[in-house]
Amino acid sequence: MRVPGSRWSGAAVAALVAALTMSVGLPGAAAAAEPERKSVDIHTARDAQLASQLVIAQSKGFFKEEGLEVQIKYFTAGSEIPPGMAAGSIVMASAGAPNAISLAATNFPMRVIAQIADIAGAQGIVVRPQAGIRTPKDLEGKRMGIVKAGPALDLFGKFSRTYGVDQSKITMANMLPPDLLTAFAKGDIDAYAVWEPYLTRGEQLGGKLLHTGTQSYVPGAEGPKRIFSMACVLFTLEGFVKDNPNTTLAILRGLRKAQQFLDNPANGEAVLETLTGPLNIPKPDLQKIMSRNRYQLQIDDALLASMDSQTEFLHSIGFLRSAPKARTYVEPRFLREVDPALVKIQ
Repeated sequence: MRVPGSRWSGAAVAALVAALTMSVGLPGAAAAAEPERKSVDIHTARDAQLASQLVIAQSKGFFKEEGLEVQIKYFTAGSEIPPGMAAGSIVMASAGAPNAISLAATNFPMRVIAQIADIAGAQGIVVRPQAGIRTPKDLEGKRMGIVKAGPALDLFGKFSRTYGVDQSKITMANMLPPDLLTAFAKGDIDAYAVWEPYLTRGEQLGGKLLHTGTQSYVPGAEGPKRIFSMACVLFTLEGFVKDNPNTTLAILRGLRKAQQFLDNPANGEAVLETLTGPLNIPKPDLQKIMSRNRYQLQIDDALLASMDSQTEFLHSIGFLRSAPKARTYVEPRFLREVDPALVKIQ
């Protein structure tokens, strides 16, 4: 057939529209492209901050709908990621932003392609009420455990400045998260700063939350109070996104479907049922932990500011050799192609 008033046939017009769509890279066109790789390993941890959307996308078949087989590989500690990625054994990871930052600080060719979640609410300070700790100043003169080479130290520094706590009056012990719980249970420390699931486990040992990155539990001053920012991000080798742009888009489309599933209140029980086994977290604990996170597949100015703040802190304590700005290695174009509404940067 011919289009009325035109010398072009309907087929020719359709072909031209298709060609123009491909040339400008609209999301619909990218969705039709075959992934360059049919199988990808993504590394993460068995915790609700880092792995929720990945597990949902895998369990519900969202990656398979995009023509992709994703294997989730679980690491024991985030510190395994930078050396693993530098050695080429890890191609892509969902982890706390400091892991990506540490790679960027060595000028390693890596790109952050999405924020997975705002996890500041899952970083916090647990105290022992029996030690007489009710207010921030009560920590002075007490024994406290902390993971010094990470976000917990940054959180506690911001907490101390916010509430006028003199850290020099606190006996600080550098410990790994499992050791914090052991020491807390034995009464060797009176408080600790760490992340989930160790906050919830500390509560189960009789501890009380004093503060998280986003919430005050200080008696008389309870309520929302952001003192700290922390993100979980999806990052990968620069060479991977260059060689596998369609695979990168397929992964992000699968995660977008998982995010939509997670956002639907009607799926609340299904989300817990999907995650409890793979993450090895009981459903009551999982529900509490997830309520402290804000799951957001996006890239925005708040993410860039958060990463820059953490970079400055890690550089100031000598953990980083340089302090690169997040804009130099956060790559929004793939997420923008999946859905322009997910990219909110100036």
